[in-house]
Amino acid sequence: MSTMQRLGSERLVDLNSTVEQQKRVDIHFRYSANYWRDLYNANGLFEVIHQQRRAIVLGLVDELALPSGSHILEIGCGAGLTTIALAQRGFTVQAVDTVDRMVALTRQAATEAGVADRVMTSLGDAHALAFPEGAFRLVIGMGVAPFLHSLNTAITECARVLRPGGYSIFTTDNRWRLNHVLDPVFFPPVRKPRRWVRTLLERFKVLQALTGPRANSHSIRMFDACLAAAGLEKIKGTTVGFGPFTLFDIKLLPDSLGVRLHNKLQRLADSKYPLLQRFGSLYIPLVRKRSAQNSGVPLASRQSGARGPALRGA
Repeated sequence: MSTMQRLGSERLVDLNSTVEQQKRVDIHFRYSANYWRDLYNANGLFEVIHQQRRAIVLGLVDELALPSGSHILEIGCGAGLTTIALAQRGFTVQAVDTVDRMVALTRQAATEAGVADRVMTSLGDAHALAFPEGAFRLVIGMGVAPFLHSLNTAITECARVLRPGGYSIFTTDNRWRLNHVLDPVFFPPVRKPRRWVRTLLERFKVLQALTGPRANSHSIRMFDACLAAAGLEKIKGTTVGFGPFTLFDIKLLPDSLGVRLHNKLQRLADSKYPLLQRFGSLYIPLVRKRSAQNSGVPLASRQSGARGPALRGA
């Protein structure tokens, strides 16, 4: 086989695996759509952490004090709860998702909440957004990054549809979350070798292949670098979530105690021990797209003379 033929076949395998991953993601969220709709009323540890993530994102939006009627894009709108909250704040929201069931739930929720006139829904892929450059003042992507097959492509698309000086809140799973650091099975340096071994064992039919999508995680440094490469400057960042704690993938605490421990650690991370912020489960950065006027000026210098809410860097 020639070099070109080999490269072509490798590219075909890569494309096939990408398509297969997207199919798995879509199937997973299509069949779990009702769960994601009801998640914000549940009291388990996973649910509480995601409720707090949403509260932080909406709090950041409120800090920005965007003008009423501002156009916002939510990528991966899910069941539409955040979309509705944004529309209720007076914004015009374009909600996109790759899953038709999620889009339908968002449309239904907008109608029931009386904000259908401020919500537009559509099927859409974060890797190839069907919007013109500079169309939005704010782009939000909660929980999308772990399921992307190309983080760089999606972040670049996010930046493309942002107007100069516009903002983005794009969250991800933190690779160095505390519960994974403390469990030898999930310790980050062994993550890739474990995945390689599993893939090999699946190929030789030793293990049954996973049917669901594989979620990726990112270090805070790597995620920040990806944002910066797309022309997005970090204003501030935080993490949320501690647990569930396991030992060799065995859950150590019931959810009731897990929630109490999580809340205690979160309070410490937010106040006395900021180093703990590096180990929260979900990373939430607020970034701004560079404009022609400020591309060569350090962000901290611009903020000191800017009007509007003070946004502390992290």
